[in-house]
Amino acid sequence: MTRDRVIYYRDERSDDFAAVTGTSVLPDGYEYERGTLFRALSFLLYRVLATPVAALHSRVFHGLRVYGKEKLKESRGRGIFVYANHTLDVGDAFFPSVAMFPRRTFVITGAGSVTFPVAGRLAPYLGALPLPSSRAGYRDFLAAVKKRLDERACVYVYPEAHIWPYYTGVREFSDASFLYPAKFGAPVYAATTVFRKRRLFAAPRCEVYIDGPFLPDESSTVAENKSRLHAKARAAMLSRSLLSDCEYVRYVRMT
Repeated sequence: MTRDRVIYYRDERSDDFAAVTGTSVLPDGYEYERGTLFRALSFLLYRVLATPVAALHSRVFHGLRVYGKEKLKESRGRGIFVYANHTLDVGDAFFPSVAMFPRRTFVITGAGSVTFPVAGRLAPYLGALPLPSSRAGYRDFLAAVKKRLDERACVYVYPEAHIWPYYTGVREFSDASFLYPAKFGAPVYAATTVFRKRRLFAAPRCEVYIDGPFLPDESSTVAENKSRLHAKARAAMLSRSLLSDCEYVRYVRMT
């Protein structure tokens, strides 16, 4: 990020402006499901440590406000998928647990989230579900996602995949990740982060708007539902993104 807060990009689908990135390869045989001790420590770390820290950081540093949480009640007793725009490094790690509270939230991530030397060891305890790097790991990954749904948790997805700090639009993303709700028949929500001016701070306030639920059609095929859910979630995100009233970082396409 340059001093005048301009970022130049070539491809909105592949350029990544995260502060730190890890390896993109998940080791074969990665264990998504672990024993009783892991689950107990995961619960304690998530509820006692991570959630309060996330709430404090989000309020203090980003002035976070969440709108539309009442819509989540329509899916009470069911596991859900939430799709969000990927606009902050630390914020996007913290916002899901705050926006979805008190529902337990798991975030589908790249392999980098669990391969960092220190933070990577903690990430699985805090809800990271890394994407497999090979077909061999895909079955275990899907089984882990299904188990979280059966536990009535929230599975949080950043379909844009790469972080663009403070980007006010919604980048192009495929319908690939919408296979999960289409396959498992789960409700879908959109959670759109927008940026609003603050009087006393240069950095804008973050507001998250929740829309949905968007439901799979039982009479349609998985492929049809995947496409339909993608279209509905993306339309909601595009509409909400128009609420941003400032451009803290300007993005310019390189020619």
